[in-house]
Amino acid sequence: MRFFACWFGLLLIGLVAFDVQAQTADDITKLIGQLVELDSIDVAKDIKFRAGLEPPLHQLDADESGMQVLKNPYEVQGRNQPAAAGWYRVSFTVPEQIGKFPMPVQGFNLGVESNCLGTWEIYTYSNGKSVGSSMANGASGTWQQGTVIGNSRVHSSYWMSNAPIPSKPGDKITVAILAHANPLGRGGPEGFGLRHLRLRFALAHTFARQPFFGLVTAPGTGTGLQGAREMLSTLKGDELSALQGKLKMPLENMSAVFAAADTGKLDELTKAMRTSTAEMAAALKK
Repeated sequence: MRFFACWFGLLLIGLVAFDVQAQTADDITKLIGQLVELDSIDVAKDIKFRAGLEPPLHQLDADESGMQVLKNPYEVQGRNQPAAAGWYRVSFTVPEQIGKFPMPVQGFNLGVESNCLGTWEIYTYSNGKSVGSSMANGASGTWQQGTVIGNSRVHSSYWMSNAPIPSKPGDKITVAILAHANPLGRGGPEGFGLRHLRLRFALAHTFARQPFFGLVTAPGTGTGLQGAREMLSTLKGDELSALQGKLKMPLENMSAVFAAADTGKLDELTKAMRTSTAEMAAALKK
């Protein structure tokens, strides 16, 4: 009886986190916003910015005196400006807890997840050393040179990761990003800007997490939660109603993901994400 009461309490926590009766693109956006907080942290809060390519700011000891902290780190820059480019830099200490999960004292492999409007390349340093790779990043078009990775003109749902970065609490990580608009010569109406920058758990968890959140593969279609959001925003009439019906059970079962996170055991979240991904894939299948 006591076990049932505990289980039911955890279930209620998940249900409170998301109203499963509401199935719109905005609702899925809110749900994604809650879920990414379970196993990652936003590291863009204190990011610094400087417009212009020169002088370059990719070195660990680059002079940041000409940079300013952005009130809104995700503000779009350089619309319709030829040669619109800019540097972003942020330094932070690996905390003792990321999301719902404590960092193991002996360390864990983490990843810095990024996405920018336009074209971008990311440089990462840990305790003074250049680190990172593009292992299992999940984003098409990714290029890599040493520990530097980059991408261009990808959908905002493509979260490029430079895992694995061996890390432990107290390690100091510095991230430098060069972003620019497309086309560079004449300028682009969209400009450029930071969209996503988070520190997250990697290793085996990556292979559950990436398909769980999914991505938009083409207009009106995609995988995982981000694919569901895209389809809910584009379908109409009977097709929309049919999709909402199929999504009802996977969204109700999302409470199990929140409950798994509340255990404080990353493996439990990994398993719950895998189960949810399979349910979501079946619902999105035409």
